[in-house]
Amino acid sequence: MLKIFLIAFVALAAIVLLKQIKPEFALLLKFAVLLLLGFLVFSEVSDAVSEIFSFGERVSIDSEMLKILLKALGLCLVAQIASDVCKDCGESALSTSVELVGKLSIVLMALPVAAQLIEISLGWINA
Repeated sequence: MLKIFLIAFVALAAIVLLKQIKPEFALLLKFAVLLLLGFLVFSEVSDAVSEIFSFGERVSIDSEMLKILLKALGLCLVAQIASDVCKDCGESALSTSVELVGKLSIVLMALPVAAQLIEISLGWINA
């Protein structure tokens, strides 16, 4: 993780300097660094995801529910990054729209989890 922070700080310095000389290249560098950091983080996170699924199997959590939760978390992170990039480019309306679409997508994704929780609750009440 230290490598990721170092890359981000070096890139930040380069972007700030480049923004004064060639702002259009600073934006391209920002996107390139975001992609690089995304790949680095993804490689770190894949081990954690496999641990989450093995833990879920040990405590008898439905793997479909874990998949939904992990997808929602990933969608949340991607929407936040996209929103921040839009804000950096001065597009606050687009940023707000990206956040709204991300939130609505997560709510729609969570509907099966909510339905299952309601079924479990009703089972407890009727028991």
